[in-house]
Amino acid sequence: MGIMEVEKIKDTTKPMKAVIISSQRSGSTFLTSYLDSHPQVYCPSGEILIADPRKGNVPAILSPYRVPRKLWRYVMSGAWRPIKLLDSFYATQGKSVNICKVMYNQLENTGSRQYFLKNTEIRVIHLRRANLLKQYVSKLLKLQGGKLGRKNPFPTKSVPVVSIHVSPQKAIKEMRRVQNWFDQYKQLLSQHPHIELVYETMISGQSLSPDASKSVNDLLELESISMNSDLVKVNPEKLELMVNNYEELVTKLKGTEFECFLD
Repeated sequence: MGIMEVEKIKDTTKPMKAVIISSQRSGSTFLTSYLDSHPQVYCPSGEILIADPRKGNVPAILSPYRVPRKLWRYVMSGAWRPIKLLDSFYATQGKSVNICKVMYNQLENTGSRQYFLKNTEIRVIHLRRANLLKQYVSKLLKLQGGKLGRKNPFPTKSVPVVSIHVSPQKAIKEMRRVQNWFDQYKQLLSQHPHIELVYETMISGQSLSPDASKSVNDLLELESISMNSDLVKVNPEKLELMVNNYEELVTKLKGTEFECFLD
């Protein structure tokens, strides 16, 4: 067997490369959990371009300090070398499809962004949340989860409803930022094999809706089998139940492009 034949065999056994691109609190953890339940798929729940807390045990002397702790994990996990990290991930053997999860803000790193833009064979699941206000409130609730008694941000059982104060000005700024990111990457990734999923319509119980499931299977060339996630939604549908100053929020958002996201 010649060198060309050997290389051809190697290429056919390489896993398909795919990525979920999104922003925080858009259902990406549910989606990774769902995808990883397929026997052909390797899709870990973590975000590959940030320091993995499971790697690089932090020395006791640094543990109490947030910034030194994050820096230690950043270096020890290899997150400071994103290209090498991504190449290593996609070279992982054992499954037919390797899927990582990347957030918009993590693509501010030029090297990481160019990696995905240049490698147009990478299949893209572009995930967004239609209600940007609920997404922002969910993000705040996650960030303050410890203070609110929610130690696990990704529970498998229902949890008590909690509420917080939301700055209307900060909410508007964040919603515009996320919308701009989505529009930007929708255009930048248009040459890739891709699908778009929307949080509000893709989830059906512990699985995906039939339409979302078919789109995913077609994109990734997966055998159609039963797949599910153990994760459950943690927040109520009504914003009024999650926002202490809901009336103030209503007043400030009236007349803006985000008024439609109110209850």
